[in-house]
Amino acid sequence: MANKKTKETAVAVKTRGIKRKTPLGKRLLKISKRFLAQFGTAILAVSVVAYVFLQLMLNVGTLIDTEVASYANIADSQELEAFLFRDEFLIPSREVGTDCFLATDGEKVRKDQNVAITYSDPEDVKIQARISEIDKRIDVLEKSSLSTGASTTNITMIDSGIDKLVLEMVRRADDNEFDKIIRKREELLILMNRRQALTQSHSYAVELSSLTHERKLLVESLSGVSSTTTAPKSGYFYSNVDGYENIFTIDKLQELTSEDFEHLAESSPDQSIIDNSSGKIVLTSTWYIAVGVNKRVAETFKDGNFYPITFQYSNNTQLNMKLERRIARTDTDTTILVFSSKDMPSGFDYSRCQTIELPKAQYEGIRISTSSLRMQDGKTGVYVVVGTKVVFKEAEVLYNHGGYSVCAIPKNPAYPNRRDIEYSSKTKLSLHDAVVINGIDIYDGMRIH
Repeated sequence: MANKKTKETAVAVKTRGIKRKTPLGKRLLKISKRFLAQFGTAILAVSVVAYVFLQLMLNVGTLIDTEVASYANIADSQELEAFLFRDEFLIPSREVGTDCFLATDGEKVRKDQNVAITYSDPEDVKIQARISEIDKRIDVLEKSSLSTGASTTNITMIDSGIDKLVLEMVRRADDNEFDKIIRKREELLILMNRRQALTQSHSYAVELSSLTHERKLLVESLSGVSSTTTAPKSGYFYSNVDGYENIFTIDKLQELTSEDFEHLAESSPDQSIIDNSSGKIVLTSTWYIAVGVNKRVAETFKDGNFYPITFQYSNNTQLNMKLERRIARTDTDTTILVFSSKDMPSGFDYSRCQTIELPKAQYEGIRISTSSLRMQDGKTGVYVVVGTKVVFKEAEVLYNHGGYSVCAIPKNPAYPNRRDIEYSSKTKLSLHDAVVINGIDIYDGMRIH
């Protein structure tokens, strides 16, 4: 009986240890459900990413770059050979020796003013040069010293004068008139010295006394063998004599023919003029250049108008010169143009024959990148961002150069005959427009955020 019970128990235990088999259909259904759940999650994730990307493309990813349409005034130029003429009067040398010039090039001098001293001993030239430096410094300090006048002791007036001078010099710099800045530097220095004397109770008496003493010792050290040269006429002094003073004259310019112009390049300097002159006086600030251009190009220039001309020998200094007259030739395709100027920049190169850049045409308008130009319905224009919208505006291209273009300034319908660069048109490219320079699928009326 006991053995039978034990056997039954063993069988029961063995029976509970065996797993029941799941039907094949149920197992396949379970696997399918799990696969579909994972696949659905993946599809949902991809859909969400695609939706977000689409929204970015439609609202933000229209990622566009813009530039501000700016004002431009550009001259298309050509390099030419020009000949220079001035009204000059030679200063004859009186003694053999070394010249020490008392006047600087371009300085306006009066008749009989001392402009040079000729020394037999070259060492005296160095001494005299130092004396000239001291004289200029003494002159500045004397003008910087305070007097009883209200204009020199009133700090408010002095500050106002400094502000005006600085503003004027900045404007001159913007216009590339650096020679006029140099002329104002001494005036600015004097005002600043006066201000220092007022605010810091500074006196220049000690420095003036020291300079005066040094000058006295230098004068006593001179050998005494010298000859003073004075200006024979009033005008602008120049120490350089090139030997062409009797060739490139104003009189010859007035009588210049096309044949004479052809032979100017063959001119040779007169060495005797160089050897027997101690400088020269330019009698008037007006000087001239003569240049030969193609007849078709010459027709675009109008007598009496001013044109920007660049002088390569003078660090590409640009001067506005007036077209005085033209000399036509019937036997060639060349017209000679004569320009004048009253500007005399400091350090300017007055070589008789030099290379210039003459404008072939002048373009005033709105500057944009050439890559921003588009075609729509057969019209050339650009896309402009206005608020949150992209708008197509027509553009009239006047000039292309490199990667940029100059387009016409739109006319104000209310004032069609008046130059108005600030007028903003709704249909045509205008100054300060935000021009689209690149973007994907840009179109007129497109909304951006």
